[in-house]
Formats: sequence, C-alpha cells, structure tokens
Amino acid sequence: MILIGLVDDHITTRAGLKSLLERNPRSKVSLEASSGKELLTKLSKETHPPQIVLLDINMPEMNGVVTIKEMRVKYPSIKIIVFSMLAEEDIVINMINHGACGFLTKSTDPSELIEAILSVAQIGYYIGDTGKKEYYTQTRKTKTKSGFAGKVFLSEKELEFMKLSASNLTLKEISYTMKVSPKTVENYRDSLFQKLDINNRAALILYGIRNGLIPIFEKTPPSKSKSQ
Repeated sequence: MILIGLVDDHITTRAGLKSLLERNPRSKVSLEASSGKELLTKLSKETHPPQIVLLDINMPEMNGVVTIKEMRVKYPSIKIIVFSMLAEEDIVINMINHGACGFLTKSTDPSELIEAILSVAQIGYYIGDTGKKEYYTQTRKTKTKSGFAGKVFLSEKELEFMKLSASNLTLKEISYTMKVSPKTVENYRDSLFQKLDINNRAALILYGIRNGLIPIFEKTPPSKSKSQ
C-alpha cells in the first residue's frame, strides 16, 4: 500500500484527487494539508508518514518552493511530485533540482497521475513524455548545443548508467543490465550526483535530456533480469 499526502489549498481539488487515487487498490491518501506549513506540522505528529506527497506550488503561508526545501532537510525519505497549474520550464527545473521526483500539471490525464505515483514508488522518479517534449522544444528554441552543462568529465560507465536511469529499471535491474554489482551501480549514481551537484534520479535524467546525453524519444529495452 502506497501512502500519499495531498497538499493543495483548494479543498475540492484535494477531494477529487483523493477519490481518484483511492480507486487504485495500491494507494491510500493518509494525509491532507492546505499549505506547506500545515504539512510540516502534521508530519511532525505522524507515526506513519506518507511515502509520496503531491505538492502544489501556489499556496498560502508556505508555498511549494519553500516547502520542498524544508522537506528535503526534515523528511528526505518522502518523495515529492509537483502537481500544479504552473508548467513554465524554469519553475519545473527549479522544483526538480530542489528535490522533486517528478512533476505533473493539473491538466494531466488521470491515468498518468496513477502511473506517476506507481513510478515514483517503484523507481524513484517520473518524467512523462509531455515533459520530455517540452525540454526538447525549449532546447530547439534556444539553440542549446548538446554537451555538458559545465566542465565535468563523466566516464563511459557513468553515461551508460545515466541513460539506463531514464528507463523503468530499478537499480538492481540496472546492475544486471550493466553486468556489475548493485554496489558498483550505487557508486556510479553517487559519483554522478557529486559531480553534477544533483540529489535525485529525476534531476539526473533532466540533466541528461537538457544536455543531449539521453535520447528523448528512444525507449530502453526491458530488463532481462530474473528478478522481474
């Protein structure tokens, strides 16, 4: 069972989301809040906090940007998906770079919302096709060249790990695909995080997309791991 927190200052929006999410037998809304401040207050009293929080950006008292910074410090194990009317590229990038595991607009199809919840619960991130297309379009508009955003040297293995991270593979399945141990894969991940000043898988994928290191529309073959 995936425990979910809903943080939005519109009661009707929360009610609709709760009804939608609880149609899935694998998810349950365990906490609701109308602002980041209320979320943090309630979390301080929770014995079973949610695993995932759907977080709006525009809220009173404490908005989503400030909330996500506080959450990364106080509750780093809780995964956050931004769920907002806002979709400007700089806002999305800012939220992911601060620690969000994914983003969705409020015009998202309900099936994609469920898919995002399951993806973040299972592999730690979600960046849908719409998001990838937005980055591709923005890159073409600004004529950004492919390459590294900064003078950082990445090994071939680190690049391979980055590309596989954009698939639906778990770390264990990535280790099987790369023919290395799970510990070695964790080392590749941690090295990339340190070199690129990144703190989660979604931000790593975003970096790869923006710098031409991850093919945007190419699908990674499914894992052949026996663990599947």
